[in-house]
Amino acid sequence: MITFILIIIFIVVLLMAIGSSGRESLDEKQNKINTQLNDLNIDAESYFLENDRMKIGIDVKQRKVFEVGLEYGTFQPKIQLIDLNNVIDVEIIEDNQVINKVSNSSMIGRAVVGGVLTGGVGAIIGGHTAKSKTTKVVKEISLRFRMNDMDNPYYDVIVFNDSKGLDRGSDLFKSKSKEILDLFGRIELVLGQGETYSNIK
Repeated sequence: MITFILIIIFIVVLLMAIGSSGRESLDEKQNKINTQLNDLNIDAESYFLENDRMKIGIDVKQRKVFEVGLEYGTFQPKIQLIDLNNVIDVEIIEDNQVINKVSNSSMIGRAVVGGVLTGGVGAIIGGHTAKSKTTKVVKEISLRFRMNDMDNPYYDVIVFNDSKGLDRGSDLFKSKSKEILDLFGRIELVLGQGETYSNIK
């Protein structure tokens, strides 16, 4: 009996030690990411939103969208920078449906597709409304960047995901929708500025 108790205690201590070293490892990875961002002179604090362990935002002065953090599941460090000078257009995709789009043609930002993100039918986000099938719950919202790059023409950034889905009427969904629209709006403004920086806040 005493031997059994000692074995249990040993296993518990071992698991605690492994968990502790894992947390330190995650902290070290996060510190490495922060150091790399500083080296790249990326302002990752001025405007961003968070999804799981990822931080997604925009550095207005450098005209770069960033996706940084620890990848879900693997917890591997990830730093992805998207140069808006090389972006053709950006779409908001809600459960595989495009609900909003802004184009960078001739460096003029313009919304070409309206949609419903925050609720009621007829809510307009963008240039004009578009027919779209709305559902009561939303499981995933992403930003799709179409790039001027033959090797990597598209890049998707998941800005919200919930396997069970969130009700459109819930406060959490409305809050997330506002964050996403704020980020998308800043991207649209930067695209509209061409390659010059203006006082976008």
